[in-house]
Amino acid sequence: MRKAMRISAMVVLLLAFVAWVATLAVSYVVCKQLTHPARKPVTETPAIDGLAYQNIRFPSRIDHLSLSGWLIPAATKTDRIVIEAHGYRQNRILDHPALPVAKALHDAGFAVLMFDFRDEGNSPGNEVSVGEYEVRDLLGAIDYAHAHGYAEIGIIGYSMGASTALEATALDPSVGATIADSPFANLQTYLQQNMGTWTHLPAFPFDAEIFWEAKHVFHLDPTAVDPLRDLASAKPRPILLIAGEADTTIPMQNSEEIYAELKHNPEDRLWLVPKAVHVGAYDVEPGPYLHRVVQFFSTYLPRTR
Repeated sequence: MRKAMRISAMVVLLLAFVAWVATLAVSYVVCKQLTHPARKPVTETPAIDGLAYQNIRFPSRIDHLSLSGWLIPAATKTDRIVIEAHGYRQNRILDHPALPVAKALHDAGFAVLMFDFRDEGNSPGNEVSVGEYEVRDLLGAIDYAHAHGYAEIGIIGYSMGASTALEATALDPSVGATIADSPFANLQTYLQQNMGTWTHLPAFPFDAEIFWEAKHVFHLDPTAVDPLRDLASAKPRPILLIAGEADTTIPMQNSEEIYAELKHNPEDRLWLVPKAVHVGAYDVEPGPYLHRVVQFFSTYLPRTR
């Protein structure tokens, strides 16, 4: 009897061990897919909207990864430029507002810089970190703009690019104004609450295993991407937050939390768009969207020449 009980206990332990190894394996595969998404090719150029552009390359700040992008010069000489920062699993042209925003800004007298973050589009790299390292890429774009004579620099970002834009704004005082369309407020908290949106797996046991593997296997730290914390101690700059009330990917509460943190700066704005899904405000309100973007940067990036 005792022998049978011991065998049963060993079988249970063995099955539990096998199940644990299996969930670890699944978590590893899912974590690798999340941090190594399939690249989406850059299939169009600004020429589709009649815009002249230059192919450019520039190094990211700190690790000097050579990134691929476009510079769309203004029609007349200017020192005002707006940098666009794309979303996760996207590239410089795939976010719906990207090209319309570039054209609207160009027509208003701005230069525009569009580029691919690391391991996306035509830029090199072997891992997507959802902001931890992408901020270096955006800071590199700012360095490129300064090196080419642009003193008044704005950023507009979408989704991951929106949060990265807020992080770059916190880190670099030379950024004059920023628009964040559908940002998350804190990556760690966002993933804890929404991991299933991306993995389609039950929270237990997979969330904890994915977080552990992201940190110890893929050497990523979600706590490093925290616009809510980092903006609190940064030099105040005008920030326009845009969020869709129907966004289930990054709920609008993220933008509301950031706006609440920024309430000491009267130049900050929050625009909540009814019926808009993730990065969907432009699709719902294209005219008002472009008007707000151009007006915001025209107001806060002064023309000096």
